Amino acid sequence: MIADRYGYEPQSRQCIKEMAELTQAINKYWRKRNFGGSDRQIAEAEDAVLDEMADTQIMLWQLKYLLGFGNGPLEKRINEKLDRQVNRIKGAEG
Repeated sequence: MIADRYGYEPQSRQCIKEMAELTQAINKYWRKRNFGGSDRQIAEAEDAVLDEMADTQIMLWQLKYLLGFGNGPLEKRINEKLDRQVNRIKGAEG
């Protein structure tokens, strides 16, 4: 309903915004964990990552719907990429 209400153009821009916010949240969390943030600061940064992951996932679901990718093509592409990475890891270990 949300994707249909706003359409591809605004939702694709919103997705870009949410991905940028997720990038910032991940970076802040990394800094807090690795450069002496307090337990409270780390917990807040972790919560921000969770929040931005949710926002980004919602936007990705909308784009998937608006572009008509469906589960089949997307699942196939995801599995191909995961298989390729697993094979790289196995190759590096062997």
